[in-house]
Amino acid sequence: MTDFLPFRGLRYQPDVIGDVGAALAPPFDVIDAEGQAALYERSPHNIIRLELGEQRDTDSDDDNRYTHAAATLQEWRDSGAMAIDDESAFYVYTLEFEHEGKRTRRTQLLGRLRVEPWDAGVMLPHEQTMSGPKEDRLQILRHLRTNLSPIFALYKDPDHAVAGQLSQGELLTDVTADGQRHTLHAIGDPATTSAISDALRDRPLYMLDGHHRYETALNYRNERRDAASAWTGDEPENFAMVAISAVDEPGLVLLATHRLVRPASVPPDVIARLEHYFHVEDTTPKSFDGTAVLRLAARLSAAGQSGVAIGALGLEEGRLHLLTLKDGDAVRSLMPEGTDVWQGMDVNVLEYAVLREALGMEAGSAEAIGYTEDPAHAMREVESGRWPLAFLLNPTPVEEMLAVADSGEKTPPKATYFYPKLATGLVINAFDA
Repeated sequence: MTDFLPFRGLRYQPDVIGDVGAALAPPFDVIDAEGQAALYERSPHNIIRLELGEQRDTDSDDDNRYTHAAATLQEWRDSGAMAIDDESAFYVYTLEFEHEGKRTRRTQLLGRLRVEPWDAGVMLPHEQTMSGPKEDRLQILRHLRTNLSPIFALYKDPDHAVAGQLSQGELLTDVTADGQRHTLHAIGDPATTSAISDALRDRPLYMLDGHHRYETALNYRNERRDAASAWTGDEPENFAMVAISAVDEPGLVLLATHRLVRPASVPPDVIARLEHYFHVEDTTPKSFDGTAVLRLAARLSAAGQSGVAIGALGLEEGRLHLLTLKDGDAVRSLMPEGTDVWQGMDVNVLEYAVLREALGMEAGSAEAIGYTEDPAHAMREVESGRWPLAFLLNPTPVEEMLAVADSGEKTPPKATYFYPKLATGLVINAFDA
């Protein structure tokens, strides 16, 4: 049973901090060191100070970025820079952005979801997770007792029983940050919030972004429950802040996450190995310039319309290649048993036929794989020698993601990348609200 409820949000107060847009940030997992520094400079109240605080050489168990974040949050609340809303509400978050030259918008509904183990069927995952991000997020929960950035999930709404309830309500925030417009409305009418909760009760949610945060919320709930002398099941730790959109939401944009790869060594016969499974085409242009990788990405997109295709950078020094699957049965023989959808996913073909079989990499080689959404960035990383190889992928279709989640299977990490990410800082969920 999906228990999705309104909550009293903790929000920035513009009469105290000024421009709320300057206080917003992306979620922690897409912020690099340069972006972190820029956000610190943008506003003394930027949420980066809580979401991804600075590490210092003097950090210790008792004085570190988590203790600093907790102290900063308390200072903001004491000063009135942040305050808890008087009444519980669902929050309608509309994000307007530009994609492929067109202005579009995506609507999300924010509430608090009762967290349950994956096998309860309330939230259906589709990706494997890594240990590092979960430990970091667990420290945030322990020190701040607050959900900072929302988990993002999808729901099926063919009868519009949920979407039909999303009247905008009271306007709370309307700001622009990095060319994107963020508006937040509150739906506080008890009859409407009850109708939304009731409509979602028998509908599973499909994890889109936030597998690590969800598992961390569950681990934190268990940790608090195990340490308590009594537990009712309604304590605030039983819930996590989640944003949901319908699977047919017009502004739902999924992009590819490309792989930067560092095997122990690149076999000298790597192309011959790949040719067992793929047609391997050298696509390096005669006139090699900064657009070469973008032209490869365009070829990759076109080839992906009719089957599995992968772009490869660095198989030979200074060369670009396009891999198109020629022997699906041979690739499936390398995989564990699974559904046709799972075995046919680009990320799984890359994992088993390229990374494991052709390059000899071990399963779970997380430290040997990096991620980027930008083909040009992948090219720069290979040209600089920071990463010896990169592989470009096409986006995972939403339908594939839903099918894998329904079957209980999981892809390697970072199989999906929705654009743009939800802003952190519009509203947060404090456990003492």
